[in-house]
Amino acid sequence: MLLLLAGRATAFEFSEVSSASPEVLQCMEEKLESETMDYVRNGSRPKKKSVRKEIKTAYESCLTDTDKPADVVAYDGPLFDAMSQIDETVNMNEAMDQVRAAGVSKLALFARSRKKLHQNERSVLTLARKNPDLIVLGAPKYFQLSGDVTDDYISATVSGIKKHGYKFIGELLYTHGDKQTGKQYSAGERYVDPSQPGTTKLLKAVAPLNIPFMAHWEPYTPERDFPKFHALYSAWPDQIFLLPHMGFASVDQLDEFMSRHPNLYLLTSKKERYMGDFADPEKQKAIGSSMLDGEKLRPEWKELLIKYQDRILFASDPHMRKLWAKYRKVVNSQRLILGQLPRKAAERIAYRNAERMYGVKIDQKRIKH
Repeated sequence: MLLLLAGRATAFEFSEVSSASPEVLQCMEEKLESETMDYVRNGSRPKKKSVRKEIKTAYESCLTDTDKPADVVAYDGPLFDAMSQIDETVNMNEAMDQVRAAGVSKLALFARSRKKLHQNERSVLTLARKNPDLIVLGAPKYFQLSGDVTDDYISATVSGIKKHGYKFIGELLYTHGDKQTGKQYSAGERYVDPSQPGTTKLLKAVAPLNIPFMAHWEPYTPERDFPKFHALYSAWPDQIFLLPHMGFASVDQLDEFMSRHPNLYLLTSKKERYMGDFADPEKQKAIGSSMLDGEKLRPEWKELLIKYQDRILFASDPHMRKLWAKYRKVVNSQRLILGQLPRKAAERIAYRNAERMYGVKIDQKRIKH
């Protein structure tokens, strides 16, 4: 078994602060002014560097004061990373080295086409040929969609599946709130309406191909979006939908979706930590908690993971250079989550569900123990 010390990593992630334990937050309240503490409570990142530094100092001090080191048993079995994406800003060969070093045996990967269709597709196909034992390819993600899915995107996706044998449709952003560290729009979000004709056209086109579809949504406008996604999942009961990042939703929200739609599967990407990067404080308030509280799996998340263990897949989703650089850290955090589950549930989430989803088996003989 792997033993990881429960002490925090030294690298500071501002998004970790809002999901700190109650003891740490209480300690911080004693050290910070109320206005500064409001940033912590709201999960918003201060613009002033001096304020961020003040919060960082208090947070690290309170971790030292309140966290009690303890050995945590981490999952030590095979891993099949069910979601990752890459583009020209990342050294692709080095990224694959990171994956292998993290002990991941299979990687579901797709190209990021930010400016035009097929951008980075050829490079990722070449990368897959260099790493045939590792990479499972998906159709590229296309960023230039707004309002509805276009015919050009549908054509490119379907032809790519047939030509290159893609095992899944890479992430399509239906609702994606602006992030502090990303591109921001006047509307405060990227938005594609799943009830418009384009999504129906896409699903009709891929129906004969029997291929999973990564459809990304976030929970900040539930009155607008939730009825549409309930309707979408119900209208296509034979289509498998993968929800990246568990939608950044709460346990209760996910439980409702999962109980109503047996064709919905969850990806654990970015849920080991709290997503505290939303540009709009109101959107930020709608985001669900992280699965981990420090190194401990929160009880409500443990219950959800066990309940739907056949329909949840381990995933990391590094999508930019700095996240690929932290790949091993993310995998170690997710091993902590898996290690606090019953072994059979952990194995299903870690790799067995992905094997079944993508039709690709891990070669157990190649795994180093």
